[in-house]
Amino acid sequence: MIDNATLILGPPGCGKTHYLIEQMEQALMSGVKPHEIVFVSFTRKAAAEAGDRACAKFDLDRKAFPYLRTLHSLGFHGLGLQRSDMLSAEDYSALGRQLGLILEASRVVDPDDGEPMPSIRGTGAAYLHMIYKARYRGISLEKQFSEDEDYDLHFPILKQLSQALEMYKAANLKFDFVDLIERYTEENDPPYSKLLIVDEAQDLTWLQWQMVKMLSTNSERVLIAGDDDQAIYRWAGAEVRHFIQSAQDRILLKQSYRLPKKVWELSQHVVKRISYRLDKEFLPREEEGELHHHLSLDSIPLDNGETWTVMFRVNPYMYDFAKRMMDEGLVYMIKGKPSINPEIATAILTWRSLQRGDSLHLGQVVDMYKRMPKQGKDAPLRRGAMKLLEAADPERLYDYDLLSRDYGLQISLTADAFDVIRMSQQEALYIAAAERRGVDISLPPKINLSTFHAMKGGEDRNCVVYLGSTRACAEGDPDDETRALYVAITRAKHGLHFLDTKRRYRIEI
Repeated sequence: MIDNATLILGPPGCGKTHYLIEQMEQALMSGVKPHEIVFVSFTRKAAAEAGDRACAKFDLDRKAFPYLRTLHSLGFHGLGLQRSDMLSAEDYSALGRQLGLILEASRVVDPDDGEPMPSIRGTGAAYLHMIYKARYRGISLEKQFSEDEDYDLHFPILKQLSQALEMYKAANLKFDFVDLIERYTEENDPPYSKLLIVDEAQDLTWLQWQMVKMLSTNSERVLIAGDDDQAIYRWAGAEVRHFIQSAQDRILLKQSYRLPKKVWELSQHVVKRISYRLDKEFLPREEEGELHHHLSLDSIPLDNGETWTVMFRVNPYMYDFAKRMMDEGLVYMIKGKPSINPEIATAILTWRSLQRGDSLHLGQVVDMYKRMPKQGKDAPLRRGAMKLLEAADPERLYDYDLLSRDYGLQISLTADAFDVIRMSQQEALYIAAAERRGVDISLPPKINLSTFHAMKGGEDRNCVVYLGSTRACAEGDPDDETRALYVAITRAKHGLHFLDTKRRYRIEI
């Protein structure tokens, strides 16, 4: 427990971030300096939002707030590290080769993003994840190995990788993500603050709580905010009991500005299945909202012109669903990427604009030419056409006649865009099917596909929860699964839809 702390309990849609930003603004208005405020969170989004709003209101530069960061970012900058000091994808691969394991980093992770560990694949991934999880939880490898009960792993290999990891970092002067919290907590004096805000605190690990406690020792006022019912990162080492026991004084935000009555009522039925939680009574919006149960995708009006988010318990089900949507000509976003390549869509629309007699800016022409074939008997461009554009006047407008005469365009203006723009047959069939449905490919998709975890902190007018589960989820901790379902249910601002499944393992409402 932190003596000078107040726990801010923010149920779904109750304006927790808004409340914290208001506390920060009030502190600034009372004379607290920007560098006397520490605002840390599990992810970058909350801290960035607080900083942006304060900067706009008080006409400050973002650099005035050196301590508005994720905990990992605070450690990274507090230790004076550079990106090159962190273990890279090449480092993980080299470490794996030493032990005959495959460690492939699927992408470079920015320490400022606050992710608890890098995304690693390969034969050594589960071992590495277990090592990091044990360190975050402050327990031995033996205890973590015993608790995980993963019978595909072998403890001698786990111990060998753990030792090799430490030796590799020492020999190459490298740091991993856990080091950012460990080293900062052990080696740094906490910055003085008149206000310390810890957001999304239900997702913190034991090690991160040690960092929070260290920061609180040099702070006059501490606000710890979150919702234990939305603690869904135990797989990464988070333990909700630290949040529940963090402060004696508590403030409950009691009005949800997101949940309509029907969605709220169902969420309260679900959340009561969690065995270890703080009771919270909060109110829904006046709107009734909608609840629907569907036996098939066909009965869900995903193309009604409104925004939709379809959520899944695990990634594989999400990708299976994406393939089905593509077969039916439905356009969607998945992990921030639209299902139709924006470059192809823009090139198609640019060609059609040219067909209507419009003139193009040079940048439009360049982008369209990049998506046109330049080889073959019926290629729409002559070889060297892109070179001709390098010397073109950027202030001039270009119509079909000019491009045909001077800039290598050699296809009839009546040609269909699908014969002019380079794309696979599958892409062409998909875009054609989408347009037959009335989709405007110039606009962002109105359907978003997401996992339960990825939607945490988000919301949408209409949400679909796919009820397919897995054996690992079904046999896992019941509280973990209930919290994940609670997060999914409480994303809906108006309509909540459940899509049933014939899979062996399913989520029970």
